[in-house]
Amino acid sequence: MNTTTRLMLASLCLLLLAPSLARAQDGGMVSSDDILKQLEKKSEPEAGKSRSFRGIRINKVGDDKAQAAQPAQQAAPQADKGAEPGRDMAQTAPAEKPSVTVYLYFQSGSAELAGEHSKKQLAALGKALSSPALAGAVFEIGGHTDSQGSEAANQTLSEQRAAHIRDLLVKSYGVSADRVTAKGYGESQPVASNDAEAGRAKNRRVVIKRLD
Repeated sequence: MNTTTRLMLASLCLLLLAPSLARAQDGGMVSSDDILKQLEKKSEPEAGKSRSFRGIRINKVGDDKAQAAQPAQQAAPQADKGAEPGRDMAQTAPAEKPSVTVYLYFQSGSAELAGEHSKKQLAALGKALSSPALAGAVFEIGGHTDSQGSEAANQTLSEQRAAHIRDLLVKSYGVSADRVTAKGYGESQPVASNDAEAGRAKNRRVVIKRLD
């Protein structure tokens, strides 16, 4: 294979890879519609069920009080009829609040956003939280970091970043201040290993959790 042929093949490979590279640089953008669907509450028949959306597991809040109020003796006959062990316990376990994870990139050691991806992602988040479909809903903006640096510094940084995102949502996207709170978790809740950059990148995230 001569040099000209090699160059032609290399150029063809770059053309074929261009869409994938663009998606990779996009950083896994979550659209406003995705955010809206993940944070909306479902109707009562669907409450308590868990569902997945684009790889993020969402648990909907069920009628835990009604389940907890059932007399203990009602569960015993079910166990005698061959019910699967642990099934009743799983049904009455408290469900998690609806939440969504977004990746916003910040200047190193700062709460200032960096790059076009973060601006677009923030705009999608602001559009979703200010949507009429979520009117009156209350949210927590949770900031998370990797384990690089001291634990105390990461805690402070996560608090600053969460507060900054909250302020931007209020000032730039019209989200009512009484509907969003900010909380920093530092490095305390990793979702991946901090031993490699790929894992650390996943741990540097913002989680929007519905509180109402």
